[in-house]
Amino acid sequence: MTIPRKRYLELALLMVVLVLGLHLNVLDNEATNWDDPAIFTRTALHQVTPENVGKILSVSKLSTFQPVRDLSYMVDFALWGPTQEGVVFGMHLTSIVLYALMILACWLFLLELFRVFTDDEKLAFIWASLSSIIFAVHPVHVESVAWLFARKEPLMGIFTFLCLWAFIRGRTGRWGYYAASVAFMVLAVLSKPIALMIPAVAVALDVVIHLHRPRPSFWKTRAFVYLPMLLIAVGMGVRLLLMMYAAGGVKPYHGGSFFTNLLAVSQIFASYLSLIALTMNYAADYAIRLYADPGAWQAWAYVGVNLLLISSAVFALVKRRYLYAFFVAWFYVFLVPVAHIFPISQIMADRYALLPSLSWSVLLGYGLSRLWRLRLDSGRFSPEFPLLVSAALLGVIVLSYSFMSYRQNDIWQDSQTLWEDTLAKYPNSSPANVNLAAIYLVQQRFPEVQELCITAIKAKPYDYLAISNLALAQMMMGQYDHAINNYRQALKLKPDLPKARKGLAHSYWYAGDYENAYRAFAGLFAEGNVGGSDAVAQYYHRIGFTAWKVGKREEALRHLAAGEKHAGSNPYFLKEIAMAYTSMGELRQARVVFERLYPLVEDEEHRHQLDRILNALEKMD
Repeated sequence: MTIPRKRYLELALLMVVLVLGLHLNVLDNEATNWDDPAIFTRTALHQVTPENVGKILSVSKLSTFQPVRDLSYMVDFALWGPTQEGVVFGMHLTSIVLYALMILACWLFLLELFRVFTDDEKLAFIWASLSSIIFAVHPVHVESVAWLFARKEPLMGIFTFLCLWAFIRGRTGRWGYYAASVAFMVLAVLSKPIALMIPAVAVALDVVIHLHRPRPSFWKTRAFVYLPMLLIAVGMGVRLLLMMYAAGGVKPYHGGSFFTNLLAVSQIFASYLSLIALTMNYAADYAIRLYADPGAWQAWAYVGVNLLLISSAVFALVKRRYLYAFFVAWFYVFLVPVAHIFPISQIMADRYALLPSLSWSVLLGYGLSRLWRLRLDSGRFSPEFPLLVSAALLGVIVLSYSFMSYRQNDIWQDSQTLWEDTLAKYPNSSPANVNLAAIYLVQQRFPEVQELCITAIKAKPYDYLAISNLALAQMMMGQYDHAINNYRQALKLKPDLPKARKGLAHSYWYAGDYENAYRAFAGLFAEGNVGGSDAVAQYYHRIGFTAWKVGKREEALRHLAAGEKHAGSNPYFLKEIAMAYTSMGELRQARVVFERLYPLVEDEEHRHQLDRILNALEKMD
């Protein structure tokens, strides 16, 4: 039975409306302090110019190469700039639209796939449609839509689904589809490197299709199909691993060795299965305990769960239930890069489950579609009773998932709501403790910052950001010795961390250790690392004063003179520089700076103080 084209258009429109309505409350969300600031500090994204496009397309040794994502940000700035508020709104809208396009691409892929395995056109249509609707509303996808920096997720999804759709079409003998499949794969990889797993999925797809519909000379033609994909995947995969090692992205093995780490990998696979199928409360981070001790029964229980799932896939192959086996493979393949075979900073994340969650959606869609098509011959119930049951179950699933997604969108309202929610669910979450500490630093809640950072460090002793934030809180509370020790520890882990180098210099200053302060400030100046334009005057003042303290008077005068130029009309910096001149006995220059400060002071009492200082300087000069 052929499905009318009108029905396809109606379903496509329904899914788009569903996605837009579900994520509408994201539009007033703010950017978070979890990597989003990098979008606004990276000036190459802010204007469409040949030079900026060239920067986006250039490869850096210490970062992933995701130009498709970056170009999409550039388009957002062109359409919605220049204010950050307008750009953030536009970016959220773009992310919702891209997610809707990903759902349509998923539907297209599933339609093509299910037609291969069933001659019942209507069953294929219903199965693909119900699976895509469940996939569209799944709450594990919220992070991929609500987080600005997760733009790569829906982009990767779009091109992954189009790649596999074209791959299936290419099996009809029309080689142009294979070329399109390779092109879509490249775009997926340039959106997010996890798409390097596409060739493995293509192999699994090819095998199950061949088992279902054998073709002569199958294996002879495969080399021409896979060779371009494998060359791209292997080359870029090696480059990605080398970059991660160089940038410190690969962390120590769980349990201390490669083999104990595999127990943690097994647990992570099982935890993602639970996250996708059973979790009701989602979070930005999951601080779960990993069992990497061979003596722990829990570790082997997780191994058993995986063996059971893999065995069910093998059994399905034997019984010619090829799609079940394929989607078990799909689940594992797309999780391999984030399952900690090479340990990374975050144990689990919702965005990593975006593509793997399709397996669960297809399984639910299969059961519902079978009920949808079932008709009773006789009995107490009408022939359409299974259809009503299927529709009711679909309604419960969609409404439940939609409610959880809508609620999770609101949790992403801003950084504080996000991390306070995460800590309420996972108090030991390192990213939550670190990022909430950064917010509380701005709010000057220093004792709470100290507590949050200590919790984060206990969870991850190598977390240099937590150590650096702890040092900053201690410096602001006057605990200079502790601050100095912690800044030194942070710099051992990350020698080029700018905030730690600056914080250490200021801690030496406040502690009165002018010799070390001078060396630290001199190092910052040598690197050109002296903060924004509003802070340059302060850096010149402090290096000038410390230079005088260590006996470098002429150098001190040069730095203080430079500080005068950069101070502008800032009364705080001018007063600091004037007082430094006074301490050095440079009374005439001190008087010049105080006179420059005088008209900037509005408070009458402070003006009287300045009058007294100026009179005293005049007498002393």
